[in-house]
Amino acid sequence: MKERILQEIKSRVNRKSWELWFGTFNVKSVEGNHVVFSVGNLFIKEWLEKKYQSVISKAVKSVLGNSATYEITYESFDTAAVNQEPLVKKRAILLTPLNPNYTFENFVVGPGNSFAYHSALEVAKNPGKYNPLFIYGGVGLGKTHLLQSIGNHIVQNEPDLRVLYITSEKFLNDLIDYMKEGRISEFRERYRKRVDVLLLDDVQFLIGKTGVQTELFHTFNELYDAGKQIVICSDREPQKLEEFQDRLVSRFQMGLVVRIDPPDEQTRRNIAKKMLEMENGYLPEEVLNFVATNVDDNLRRLRGAIIKLLVYRETTGKEISVKEAAELLKDFIREPSPAISLDPFERLFEALQRVFGVSKEELLSNSRKSVAVMARKVGMYVAKKYMDCSLRTVAERFGRSHPLVASSVKDVEESILKGNKLLKSYIDDVLENLSRKAISG
Repeated sequence: MKERILQEIKSRVNRKSWELWFGTFNVKSVEGNHVVFSVGNLFIKEWLEKKYQSVISKAVKSVLGNSATYEITYESFDTAAVNQEPLVKKRAILLTPLNPNYTFENFVVGPGNSFAYHSALEVAKNPGKYNPLFIYGGVGLGKTHLLQSIGNHIVQNEPDLRVLYITSEKFLNDLIDYMKEGRISEFRERYRKRVDVLLLDDVQFLIGKTGVQTELFHTFNELYDAGKQIVICSDREPQKLEEFQDRLVSRFQMGLVVRIDPPDEQTRRNIAKKMLEMENGYLPEEVLNFVATNVDDNLRRLRGAIIKLLVYRETTGKEISVKEAAELLKDFIREPSPAISLDPFERLFEALQRVFGVSKEELLSNSRKSVAVMARKVGMYVAKKYMDCSLRTVAERFGRSHPLVASSVKDVEESILKGNKLLKSYIDDVLENLSRKAISG
């Protein structure tokens, strides 16, 4: 019975993990349906209880039945036995490069990202506590920074964890390459057996790609069942990942889902100061405040604006005034006239960009991407039903024909009547954004 229990556990972990963590692991006794394990290293005992609780529990129940329980005890062995224990490595194994600047120390916390920050930090300190962690928000708000901060923290602080950061596009390309070469088993070994922490970025890239979604689903299940930490980033919340398998979306929702909102003005100022500090540069405070106030919420653009000013200052040797900064950054700063800023359609276009993650150009183009089509239809519907605009006006502002607008509005109405909750949530989000914009001026 003892050997059977050990073999069952061994079958559920990969060979390297077994050799590393289960070298002194043994069955001390089996009393009824209760198993007492013993291990000869106190640290490894704590690690097994923390990381392999689910694996051991399932193995014990598989052998002794669903009511089976277990405990792990620590028993010191003689020196010879201890010397035979597998050595715990001093640092984690990093399977892919991480940006060393993406750390929790360099992440500026504000009202819009505080919950996401603290959730990510907790996962980094206690891998497996929130599993999976799903972080979503608009472009350039710091999702990748948080994702890689988790990886950098684990690399520095957790012994022998294999950390893999990868974009969904790279996951897809790897799958294609391995399949072409007839090495799919190696692909699965790489992503399912050799990883302890999977950091997956831009999962929305897999929208509509059913084959790779299936592979991700099985990868997710195997990692999750083995107690491995999974963190996923997306530009939208799980239920808004159109053309995603329902079973995969439900996996994303089974842990902790957190949102990053655009930074408020004070947070942007603090972010601008941190960026300037990291570049070891100097700009007058009034110039830095001008940049933080006038460059939009995309933090990559904010950094680009700061770097442009620093390069100008370095190459010319001149101090920069606010007036000069405004001229240099005219491509970074949107300065709508009061008439345009009050235009309800401009507010609508901005709301659609925020909710769907599409640009105004895509929105008004002939793009047939599913997200652009959906955003267009929702925008036309909102303009007609909630902004009291005529079909002719909506057609002119969206650059569409009168019949097409009428058809789009009708399609949305019928979908809502049929109980399309996803579509209804999109409309609610757009209306909420419009309302918030109107209140803020």
